[in-house]
Amino acid sequence: MEECPRCGWPQTEVYEVLSRHLTSEGVVSYTRCACGEVQVRVQPFGPGAVVGARPEESSGSS
Repeated sequence: MEECPRCGWPQTEVYEVLSRHLTSEGVVSYTRCACGEVQVRVQPFGPGAVVGARPEESSGSS
């Protein structure tokens, strides 16, 4: 799908991101089109992609 089925807005131009969630399959994004239509997009992880989070290091003095 390259355009919004409701109004024809290009999918490559995200109007508003409502939320993003990291899943085991990739990143799921909930977006809103310019016409108000809510869309769910899945960006799968590519082969060899590494995704992770590292906790912030505390910089307190001892």
